[in-house]
Amino acid sequence: MRDKLLEYKLNYTLDKIPNKITKNEKIIYQLLDQTFNDKNSSTDREAITNILSDRTPSTTKHGYDAFGENVEVKPKNYCGTTKLNGGGSFSDLTWKRFDNYKKDKPILLNSGFYKGKIVFILEIPFNHPPLLKRFEEQLIKDLPNGDIKKHYSRSVSYNYSHYKDADIKINFITDKLKLYKDAFPKKLNLYEFLEKNLKKALTGI
Repeated sequence: MRDKLLEYKLNYTLDKIPNKITKNEKIIYQLLDQTFNDKNSSTDREAITNILSDRTPSTTKHGYDAFGENVEVKPKNYCGTTKLNGGGSFSDLTWKRFDNYKKDKPILLNSGFYKGKIVFILEIPFNHPPLLKRFEEQLIKDLPNGDIKKHYSRSVSYNYSHYKDADIKINFITDKLKLYKDAFPKKLNLYEFLEKNLKKALTGI
């Protein structure tokens, strides 16, 4: 049952729904359209990001997002407003948590979706110096005197510009990239980066 559900999810997000489907399957895909575009939950988007990166999604509520690995999954879904900038955010960062991240040296999996359809997955090291600088700047702004009980840096964000010079591993780029060009900021050059590496991502050459 789980394997069949995963098949439906992959068909949906990879935009490979068969032309001929049953009425029940049509309902399934309609429900998946809702869950993949749910603004209050990124569960399916996180799971697909892990799976297409050859990882197993974690089943625990706390800790890292991939089973047996220090991985933070940061999926973004374009629904007509916020552009895909290749970034993500941490909603409850403290200096202590930041120090723990630096010790753990996790991988950041940044994925972009276009109305539920997976567009790209980029893998980068958390400890990339410009990224660390970006996190530190926001922590200094929100917690200038160090950690305070029940106080957090609520929106520590980053984007492609903060890791464009990092050792980026491309886990996935859709072969329909051109259809989603309008979802990318024009001045960030993320779309150009993906376009340049599209052939390599599709063929491994």
